[in-house]
Parts: sequence; structure tokens; C-alpha cells
Amino acid sequence: MARWFDQTIVDTGRLPLFFLLIAFVLTFLFIRFSVRMIRAEVSWWPGNVTPGGVHVHHVFFGMMLMLLSGFGFVAVDPFRTPVLDCTLAALFGIGSALVLDEFALLLHLRDVYWSEEGRTSIDAVFVAIAVGLLFLLGLQPFGVTDVVGEYRDAEDAATRIVVLVVVVMNVALATITLLKGKVWTGLAGLFVPVLLWFGAIRLARPHSPWARWRYRTRHRKLAKSISREERFREPLMRWKIVAQEAVAGRFGVPDKPALPPPPSPVAPDLAERVPGALASAIRWRRTRRQLRTVPTWRLPVVLVTAAIVAAWVTVGLDEFLELQVDAGTLATLLSVIAGSMATLTGLVFTAVTLAMQFGASSISVRVIPMLQQEPVMRWSTGFFLATFVYSVIIAIDLSVGDPNGPTPGLSTAIAFVLTTVSAYLFIALVVKVGAILNTAHLLRWIAHDGRAAVYRQYPLDEFAETVGAVAPGPVVDAVELPVAVITMQDIATRGRILLAVDVARLQRHAADWGVRIEVLVAVGDHVPQGVPVVEVRGDVAEVDTPRVLRCLLFGDAHQPSVSPAAALQAISDIALKAMSSGGNDPTVVVQALDHTEELLLMLAPRVRAADAAESGAVVTGVRRTWADYLAIGTDEIRRHSTGQAQVQRRLRALFTTLLAACATGQQAPIHERSAMLDAQARRDWPDDLDRDLASAADRQGYGSEWGSLWVPTQDPRRPVTQDERCEDGP
Repeated sequence: MARWFDQTIVDTGRLPLFFLLIAFVLTFLFIRFSVRMIRAEVSWWPGNVTPGGVHVHHVFFGMMLMLLSGFGFVAVDPFRTPVLDCTLAALFGIGSALVLDEFALLLHLRDVYWSEEGRTSIDAVFVAIAVGLLFLLGLQPFGVTDVVGEYRDAEDAATRIVVLVVVVMNVALATITLLKGKVWTGLAGLFVPVLLWFGAIRLARPHSPWARWRYRTRHRKLAKSISREERFREPLMRWKIVAQEAVAGRFGVPDKPALPPPPSPVAPDLAERVPGALASAIRWRRTRRQLRTVPTWRLPVVLVTAAIVAAWVTVGLDEFLELQVDAGTLATLLSVIAGSMATLTGLVFTAVTLAMQFGASSISVRVIPMLQQEPVMRWSTGFFLATFVYSVIIAIDLSVGDPNGPTPGLSTAIAFVLTTVSAYLFIALVVKVGAILNTAHLLRWIAHDGRAAVYRQYPLDEFAETVGAVAPGPVVDAVELPVAVITMQDIATRGRILLAVDVARLQRHAADWGVRIEVLVAVGDHVPQGVPVVEVRGDVAEVDTPRVLRCLLFGDAHQPSVSPAAALQAISDIALKAMSSGGNDPTVVVQALDHTEELLLMLAPRVRAADAAESGAVVTGVRRTWADYLAIGTDEIRRHSTGQAQVQRRLRALFTTLLAACATGQQAPIHERSAMLDAQARRDWPDDLDRDLASAADRQGYGSEWGSLWVPTQDPRRPVTQDERCEDGP
């Protein structure tokens, strides 16, 4: 301990500071003991100093001692010794303790020593002790000694600018931290600057100047600040008061700090319901990346450019390696590779064009954009062209080069490897085109994109607390509130079809501005310029129109990956094409209804949970209703199923399955369509047998005489017995 004291305190010249701090602490403890004895009216303890009846506060003696020590440091400077420095430092510490013990008196200009305001004096003393300890340990505000040394020793202007920028940044962070009401964090951050980053980023305290300036219209942040003050800071303050009163005596009974009244939020639990900014930003970025339309030309251009650069590099490596290979053989091989790549590229374009024409005429026009966005097509086309360009450049170098020089053996080997990879890509492209032209594979592909859209638009974690709930939440009457309508603005560089809505960011904006936001257009709608897209209700003065519009993502096409409605519509289009006079393939329609049923079963509980969560929500109009999805997936197929018994039986099985899986509130549109299907069967089939066969629910469209042996109204995993089948038959 003695060695540490010598090395840390004595050898560093901080011994006067040590005496100052010791004298400060001892004087504070003594004066607090003295005033507590006076307050207790102990008879043997000397009372207050009252010469001539005037009460002389001990702050007077403290100021005299501070002046005396200050003059002493100046006057005896030529004769300074360690003993004299320590003596004057101790006098200054005694005077400082006496002054700060009555800091509240100087601040309020009235005697508030034992009142609630008197706690300010104890806080000032604790701050002084903390700062003194930090100085005693060798810490300095912003490392001022090192900063000055770096600035003075810097040999160039750039280093000095960097030093000044760091100092200014630290001062700015300290100012923000103090303005946010975090005194202890700000003071400690002067010595440990990393603390200033946390203090400047975190929320401000409710009573701080920052909160008064910045949170006036940001109700959600103010509500969260008040919540944190009540949950975390108030318990710490109670323990601090206990520690203060143990040292300084009991003050007046404090009232609970008067926090600013929480703003009347649009929803009572809004602060808890609004998603986190970071998680929602990551999710929105992923959504934009998934839904963006990738230009078909971009990847081929990049690959061709990379091939040109790679050709120049490998030609230089061939000159360095000096490989000796027969030039005629290499020229023949390169010409074969270049010619085959040109031929293969032409075959690919021809095959893809024919596939698009056939798919558009026989399956659906939606095949074309899906094939264009397929990565295999872009990679294969770009790789074929890149291999062709690479081989041509190497062949040119071989023809114009020195006949006696090194031959491009390495470059030719790389060209052969690229040709081999191109062959595998051609196989993958043929397989992908065949899968798209295969209706079963295409339907599965569309259904996969539809499931991804369901998971994105209806995340289970967002509605986890409301799944199965049907009771409406609190609704605030907003009829009399001011209304602002935001219209579609010019976005010439993008499409005008709404692809997605950043609901989480809209919720945060609505909470910050204290308004309600209703989206007036649906995902998939083409939105012309000037058409209203968002309606805002509430105090619209703080609403930032560009920030609201940035929450809407527009594009060129409403593809199955965009929304469940697009996937259901694409499946319905394929089914309609199969029921046309040119197709007449009810098996494809049954396959389409299989995937439609799967998507509707996924949507039913999620839509119900979303409807329950939207009751009283601040952002509405984003998602479609259950009746919308049911109509998109089944109505057109039902209308065009005239004379199609297989389709009608599969549709009836779909409705039966949905009735068993959906809640009571979602069954009305299903019953309506079942009744329409019954009426259609009576019109289409005048014979009793045909009408009975068409009216039986069958998941394959054809099976047993009276329908499927699987009855979803019971346990879907248990097959129905023969007796149950006869009882359920017509």
C-alpha cells in the first residue's frame, strides 16, 4: 500500500490534491455531524454562531478559507515547498466543504438546509468528491494533457485537425448528455469519453431540456422516457436518498417526483405494441430486396466485363509463366469453344423465347416475368457470353502475338473450365424451363412464393398475443379530428404498383406524431399520380409527407412473391386457362385448388389475428380481409366451372375444409359460396345422379361415388368408416 501511495500520489505530484480531498471529506462529515447535533438540540454541543443575534452560516467561513488559501498560493509561489502546498490545499478543501455544504442556500438564496431543496447540497458534495477522486487517480477531462501534447507535437496539419475534431465531438456529446439530464453520466464521461456515447444515444429524462425541446410531439418517446424513469431511476434515487440521509441527516419527507403527464396516446399500450426500430428496419430491407425487380441485363453485363478483365490478367500471367504448348492446337480449341458458346447462346435465347410464348398462350402470362426473374436464366446467359468473349480475346492474343513467344496455355485451360461450367448451367436452364412449363411444378413454385408472402405480411410474432382473439380493442373516436390526405407523387424512376407497406415504421411515425394513419390503397393496386394513398387523422401539423411516402414500396408488377393475393390470383389464372375451351384440363384445376386451399388455410388464423390486433390500431387499411382472399382464390374458378363436375366436387371439398378450420366469424362468406355452388349444380345437372355426384365433396374431384372418404368436419387424421360414409351421403 505504501509503495502504491508513493508511486501513484507522491511521485506524480498529486500529494496536495490528496490532502485537499481528505480535508474536504473530513470537514463535510464534521460539519454535518455538527448541524445534526444542533438540530437535535444537544445541550453540551456548541450551537450556531450568532454574534449580536446574527446567524452566521458556515458558508461564510468557507469562503474566507478559500480566499485565504487562494491568495496564499499566489503570494508564496516563489517560496513554495511540499509542506506549504499541502497546507494550503488542505485549507482550500476545508473551505470548499463548508461552501458546498450550503450550496442550496447559494442556489435558492434562502435557507433550505433541511428542506427537500437542501438535497442539492449533498449532490454537489458527492459530485465534488467523485471529481476529486478521478483527478487523484490521474484521469483528466478528455485527456487534456495528452491532447495538448499531441496537438503541440503534430508535424502536419491533418493530425491537428483530427485532434480538434475529436475534442469538439467529445464536447458536443458531453453537452447532449447533460442536456438530457444525465448529470452523473456526463461528468463521468468527461474522464471516460466512451460513456458519453451511451449518454448521448439513450433517451433523455422527462424533465430535461432535451425532452422539453425534442419530445414535445414525439409522444411515444416521452412515454418511454417516463416509463424508464419510473421503473429504473426512481428505485435508484430512493437508495441514494437513504445513503444521503445516513450521512447528512433526514431532510423533509420528499414527494414523488412529478413527472410530466404522459401524452394521451392513440392506443393505451402503444409503446409496447410498436415494433423495435432495428428489427423492423432489417425486416423492411429484406422485404425490399426480395420484391425488387432485378434488371435482366445487369448480371450478363457484369460477367462479360469480368471476362474481359480476366482475359487481360491471364494473358499477362501466360507471359510470366512462359508455357510452351502447340499454338495450332490451342487456336483450334479456342475457335471451337467460341463457336460453341455462340451457338449455345443462340439456342438459349430461342428456347427461352419459345418457352415464354408457349407458357403465355397455354398456361399464363405470369410465366414471362417469373422466367425473366429466374437467376438461372441470367447466370446462364451471362456465363455463356462471358465464356465466348474470353475465348475470343485469348484467340486474338494468340493470333497477333509473337510466334516464338510463350503460348497462352493457362488462358486456354481456364477457357475450357468455363466451357464445362457453361455446360452444367445449360442443363440447369433446361431443367428450370421444363419445370416452369410443367403446370404442377409451376403451381408449386407459385404456392411457395405465396407462402413466403404470407409469412412476410402476417408474421406470427406480431400477432402472437392476439391469435384466436375476436374481442375488439379500445377504439378512440376520431371523427372530429383534423384530416390530411397524402396523394401519390411523381415517381418516374419506379413503377406505380404498390408492392409493400412498412407498417412498423408507420406505427412509429403515428406514435411520434400522435395521429392515426389509414392506407387507402391495397397491395397490388396501380396508383396513378395525384390519387390519395394515405389519410392522417389527428394533429397533422407535425406530419412529414415524404417520410410517410417512404414507407410505401412501389414496383412494376404484382407478382406472387409480393402478396398472398397475387399468389392466389396467379393460381386462379392458371386454373382458368385450364378450363378454357382450348385447354379443358380439369386435373390442372384440381391441382390449382389444392394449393389455393393450402394458402387459405394458412391465411385464415393469421387474418383473424390481424383483424383483432387492428382494432384500435394507429395504422389501418394495410391488409385485405378474409372475404377478399376467399373471393380471389375461388370466385373466378367457381364461375367458370359450369359443366365441370370434377372442379365442382373439389371446390366443395375446399369449402368443407375451410368451414372446419375457420372460426365462426369467418364462416359466413364460405356458406355464401357453398350456397352459390349448390345453385350452380342445380342449374348445370338436371339429372338427379349427376347433380348428386357433382354435389359430393371430393378432394381429387373424382373418387368414390358419394365423395371423398376423408371428412374434414371430424378428425382430419382419421379415415371415415363405411357406416359414417353412408350416413353422410345424400
